[in-house]
Amino acid sequence: MTTLELSQVTVRFGGVVAVDGVTLRHDTGGVVGLIGPNGAGKTTLLNALSGVGRLTSGQIRLDGQVVSGLTADKVARHGVARTFQNLQLFGSLTVLENVLVPQLPGHWASALAGIFGLPSGRRMHREVRATAAGLLDQVGLTPYADTVASSLPYGLQRRVEIARALAGRPRVLLLDEPLAGLSRSESVDLTDLFAKLAADGMTVVLVEHDVASVMSVSSRVLVLDRGALLADGTPAQVTADPAVRTAYLGEEE
Repeated sequence: MTTLELSQVTVRFGGVVAVDGVTLRHDTGGVVGLIGPNGAGKTTLLNALSGVGRLTSGQIRLDGQVVSGLTADKVARHGVARTFQNLQLFGSLTVLENVLVPQLPGHWASALAGIFGLPSGRRMHREVRATAAGLLDQVGLTPYADTVASSLPYGLQRRVEIARALAGRPRVLLLDEPLAGLSRSESVDLTDLFAKLAADGMTVVLVEHDVASVMSVSSRVLVLDRGALLADGTPAQVTADPAVRTAYLGEEE
């Protein structure tokens, strides 16, 4: 089981409170939608969860271990991976090479052995490539393994980024607007992938402005407004919440 706990998580930038005392607990698996108006603090909260940004106060725990305050690479070793709003691929590398890169730090000794032609190095090289190939198959990129990443259409580049995130074998996957700029059919295909990952036990935290897609794939939806947790429930509960409609549409309750 994987348990993610946030306790009074607060992030301030000078006098601006970007995340305001968010407290919640989520147990194993499922897609958790994180929505809210522009400037609600969604990306700031993802930054805090992934170690990219620092907390002003509060605490984040994964399976009871405190991960707030750790650097991003150490948070990743605890099983948290993320993607970003803007694509951050190695554009000159092939799709397969992009997925190989995250696996290299853990196998540096074997990589060195491979350089000198040692059997252990060659064996590890085959195993790492096989793992990467399996991830490409999982996200539907096998035909593009040897294609330079920057030459792919935008929607496929998004899949490369997700495959690379999965290379770290995360238990929690944080996705920051992965559907932005995609066609409706591409969005549907990608949300199907998120559902499959969640069905395998991974917790997928999905930040997205496409509220319809979030509602279609999420088992739990969190709504931020001005940094505070405004609503927390099933898609049906959140959709029916007058406070949520007020935050999004400016309606009077």
